[in-house]
Amino acid sequence: MTKITVDIEYIKDQLKKIGYEISDCIQRENNGLNWQLKFNNSGASVTIFDSNKVKNTVVNGKADEKEKKMLKQIIDDIKAKEFVVDPLNEEIISLIRSHKEDYYYDFKRQFHKKDEDLLYDIICLSNNLENRDAYLIIGVADDFEVIGIDENCKSNNIYDFMKSKKFAGDFKPEIEIKNIYYKYKKLIVIKCKATKHIPYYLVERYGGVKDNTIYTRVGDTNTPKDRSASYNEVEKLWRIHFEREHE
Repeated sequence: MTKITVDIEYIKDQLKKIGYEISDCIQRENNGLNWQLKFNNSGASVTIFDSNKVKNTVVNGKADEKEKKMLKQIIDDIKAKEFVVDPLNEEIISLIRSHKEDYYYDFKRQFHKKDEDLLYDIICLSNNLENRDAYLIIGVADDFEVIGIDENCKSNNIYDFMKSKKFAGDFKPEIEIKNIYYKYKKLIVIKCKATKHIPYYLVERYGGVKDNTIYTRVGDTNTPKDRSASYNEVEKLWRIHFEREHE
């Protein structure tokens, strides 16, 4: 059997990208070559073995049992190249650590209970006044505590829901659903892509989301559902639209 050589620097890099702050990495020779990792922001102590048994990471320390189980699975999968950190992961972690919301990102503790609220948030974020990619981050509480999402997100359900809605010009917000990790906790991020088709608005009302009404997001606040964005905000969105029209 060909000897597997563990790329410990790759493993460390992937752990950093999901938010673990490595305080120590000790290379040892007892029971074969292995490395022990410790962290500033976790009580876990991890031992990674350089062996043909890919999924044999050991996690001990003062972390709770859920973290130990999930961290072992993550490291084993990284070692086996079965876990790849999304390029967006580091940016989302940075936004969470900022302990604030802003015009291009919004935190939700859990999935929306009403579809109309999901639709409303996506429209507001997609119509942000700087026309930049925006993020609906699910699994983070109002006080910025990372809760995580245990349930599986059925991405196709969200895509199909958005496709079913009637938008002006048949231009719908362009979204991408991503699995993001904050340490061992999984988050769902709905990326609302910046496009030339803003402002997005419905031509057929859906619940409390009005038709022929333009919503946006200013600072950390969405336009109220029963109102329209201001004259100046609407003007800015249309100006961006026409400036990008020939792209």
